Order: sequence, then structure tokens, then C-alpha cells
Amino acid sequence: MSQITAEKMCPENEEGPPVVAAIEAVVTDTESLRSSILGYKWENGRRYHAYQDGTYWGPNDDRQQEAEDLMHEMYRIVLDGKLYEAPLGDNPQAVLDLGCGTGIWAIEFADEHPSADVTGVDLSPIQPAFVPPNCKFEVDDINKEWTFPLNKFEFIHIRGMTGCIPSWVELHKKAFKHLKPGGYVEHVELWGIANSDDGTLKEDSPLKKWVQIFEQIGDAMGKTFFFAHGAANAMREAGFEVTERKVKVPIGPWPKDKKLKQWGLWNRQFVIQGIEGFSIRGLTEMLGWKYEEAQLFLAALRKELMRPSLHSYVEMTIIYGQKPTEE
Repeated sequence: MSQITAEKMCPENEEGPPVVAAIEAVVTDTESLRSSILGYKWENGRRYHAYQDGTYWGPNDDRQQEAEDLMHEMYRIVLDGKLYEAPLGDNPQAVLDLGCGTGIWAIEFADEHPSADVTGVDLSPIQPAFVPPNCKFEVDDINKEWTFPLNKFEFIHIRGMTGCIPSWVELHKKAFKHLKPGGYVEHVELWGIANSDDGTLKEDSPLKKWVQIFEQIGDAMGKTFFFAHGAANAMREAGFEVTERKVKVPIGPWPKDKKLKQWGLWNRQFVIQGIEGFSIRGLTEMLGWKYEEAQLFLAALRKELMRPSLHSYVEMTIIYGQKPTEE
């Protein structure tokens, strides 16, 4: 709201100037907040979020949004077209999507469940303006204290948040407090440690170096990128009754099985699309690599991903936990 608009909206008042001054102060605060959210930062030709700058390591520009939407489609394919696995009822009401990114999951959930009020939360206001009437988005940092009422939600969804959470136990404790008794939290994650069962992934592969690099980036940020082994237990420690499923997702179309071949094509395309965004800030700003050095490594990584003889895969975990109906 501009200052002129604020003055026009100010009603007639004996103490006109103080009222105008008060509105101007509110406008200034609003513009300051808007600047802190929309004043994006540019590094190495990529755009990053402004709010809580540095909290998230990836860009929020169009290129990365396309990669996120590719990832969303891949998740749906692996989940047999579903948006979640938790056994929700027919008419869920209050739903929270943490780290909602482009908002595609929240929007599709709202479309599929007209009974639900869906709230997506992210550091970046990159979600579309036109959304279902039962869907809304908020800019906030989910690692800080939540302002939602306790026992509010029936379902809390978490996906693609590797490297974003200082303590998964603490995050799930927040989810536990804000879920209704009997409500569910679900955490779906595609982890970045590549493996092979036939020795085609060599020890000197760029995919092996990728893991070492992100272990260093995680140490610098105080957040882990590789937590598949502890993800379910973090949910249990917060008090949930947990169900876990692990899936091998190929990288590339090497499997003979048609379904796995499709998974592999989607997975490889997603990684190639997003790999610069995943890496460039960590390599240059946190580890001190030169931009050209980082691009040479990423080129070698892309070449490895396209190698026909590579029979590699990563692990996906689908974990959901229910808050006990009686505490």
C-alpha cells in the first residue's frame, strides 16, 4: 500500500496527522516485510529466497521450480499415482504441507479433497496466485516456533526436505503437538546416496564424490543430507506409531522391468534438471570452489548419470506416523 493510498483511506479525524502517521508507520513496516520476502538474492546467475536468507541451500528460480515439479511427478509415479500413503479418512479437514515449494502438492491435495483446508508453508512466495478456494500459502520458517493452534491438523505432509532440518526429532515433536489425536504426519524423501548391486558404480565415480561434498555442506550448515537410516526413528522418538516403506529408485532406464525403467527415466531427468541448483551455492559459497571448477564437476556428474553401463539407484523412504488417539 503506497503512502498516497494510505492517506486517502484515512477517515476524517480531529487528530488527523497522528492517524496518518500511524498508518504510514504500518505501511513502512509492511513494505519492509515485503522487501525482506521478495528482495531475492542472486548468485552465479541463480535466484535465492530472501526471507531467512541462507536457511535453504537451493534456488527458487524458474529452472529450479521446473525441477521441483518434475520431482513431484516422479513421487506420484512411485506412489502409484497417489499423493500420500497414510490411511487418512474420506474427508480430511485441516492439512499442513511443510516446505511446500511450488505448492503443487498442496494444490492437488486441495483439488482431490474439497473437505480439506490446506495450508502450505515455505520460505519462498513462489506459489501461483490462482489456487483452489480451500488452499492457501504462508511464508515462514518451519524450523522456528509454529504459530498454529495446538491439536489443529489431521495431516502434516513433509517431502523433499533433505538438508533443510537441523533436528528431525524436534520437527516431529512440533508436528506431534499440532496434530489432533489420531492424526498423521508423513515424510517422503528421495535420499542422494547412489548405490549399485553389480559393481558398475565405481569408487572414483563423481556420484561418490557428490556424497562426500554434501556431507561437507551439511556439516557447514548444521543439517544432514543423508538421514535415511534415522528418519523413522526420529518420528518414533517424537511419540508417533510409525510405518515405514523403503523403495529402490533407479537412476536411468537400465532396469528390464518397465515400471522401474519409467522410474529411472523420471529420476535421472529430475537430477539432471536440478543438479546445478542443488549444488552451486554449496560448492562456491560454503566450500569455496571457483565457479568454473564447480561447473566442471557438474559436467562430469552429468556424464556419469548418462553412462549406459551404470546400474545405479537411490533409496526413497515413505514414512508415516500416527499420533495416539489417547495421550
